Amino acid sequence: MQTVLRCFLLLLAACGQIMALAQKSKPAAVIPEQLDKTLLWKVSGKGIKTSYIYGTIHMISQKDFFMNPATLKAFDKTKSLITEIDMSNQLAMGVQMLRLAPMKNAELKNLLSEADYNTVKNYFEKESSNPELKMMPFSMVENWKPMLLQSFLYTDMIEKPVKAYEMEFISLAQKRKKMQFGGLETIEDQMNVFETISYADQAKALLEMIQQVKMSDKTAVNEFAKLVALYKSQDIDAMVALSKESFGEMGDKSEDALLTNRNKNWIPKIGEMAKKTPCFFAVGAAHLGGENGIIRLLMREGYKVEPINNQN
Repeated sequence: MQTVLRCFLLLLAACGQIMALAQKSKPAAVIPEQLDKTLLWKVSGKGIKTSYIYGTIHMISQKDFFMNPATLKAFDKTKSLITEIDMSNQLAMGVQMLRLAPMKNAELKNLLSEADYNTVKNYFEKESSNPELKMMPFSMVENWKPMLLQSFLYTDMIEKPVKAYEMEFISLAQKRKKMQFGGLETIEDQMNVFETISYADQAKALLEMIQQVKMSDKTAVNEFAKLVALYKSQDIDAMVALSKESFGEMGDKSEDALLTNRNKNWIPKIGEMAKKTPCFFAVGAAHLGGENGIIRLLMREGYKVEPINNQN
C-alpha cells in the first residue's frame, strides 16, 4: 500500500503528463487490506458472464450449518456448479480415488516408530467414531497418503450429524434441469499435491492430530470449534490466518502446495469457465482470503469482485 501511495504522489508531481498517460494505461486494481466478512462474492468483467464464488467448509455439524437467502438467490442465477473437483459422479470419483490413494514406494510403519505406528493403528481400528472406518480394515488404508488418512479424523471432532456444503450444492443443482457440473482440478491433481509434501511430514502431522483428538482437554475439538466460529462469522481472512498455524506441522512447502499454488492455477480456469456460462464456484473458504487468495488474485487480474451481504 505504501508503494502505491508513493507512486501516486510522484504522478501528481508530474501533473502535466498525467492526462496523456491515463488515456493509455489501465489503472492498478485497488486491493483491500481487509476483506469484507462474507462467504459470497460476485465476479464480473473481462468478458465473463456474471458469476459467484462461495466459500465452503467441507464438513460441519448440522447445528452449525447455514445457507442464507442471498446464497440461494445467487445460486439460482447461475447455470454451472463448479467445485474443487467435479463431485457429481460419486462412483467414478471413488474408483479413481482408490486407485490414486496409496503412497508410492512407502509404508506407514516405516515412517513412524513402532509405538507411534501402533497409536495410529489402534485409533483407526478401535477408537475412531467415524462409521466409514468401521467398514474397512486398517490394512486396506494404512498405506494411503497420510494426509488423506487425516481427513477421516475430522468427523471425530464434529457433533453429529455432519453435513457437507459441496454435497448440499450438488443436491440443489441436481434438482434443477440442465444444471452443469465441473471442477477446477481433478482428483489426480489433488493427489499430486500430496506428493509435494514429504510422506514423513504427513505421517508426523497425522500422528499429532490423533494425539490432539485423544487429549482430555479436547485440544483438536477446540481448535476445530475456532475454525467453525470464524466460518459462521464469514471472516475469510481470519480463517486463512488460523489455517497458517497448522502448515508448519507439514513442512515449509505445505502452504504453497495446499493453498497458494492451487489458487493461482484456478484463476485462468475461473475466467475460462465463466466466459461460457454463469458459474457458481464453491470452494473451501480458506482459498478465498489472504494475500494469495482467489478474491485478491481475481482483483489483480482486473476482474470486478464484489462482496455480497450474506447475513440472515
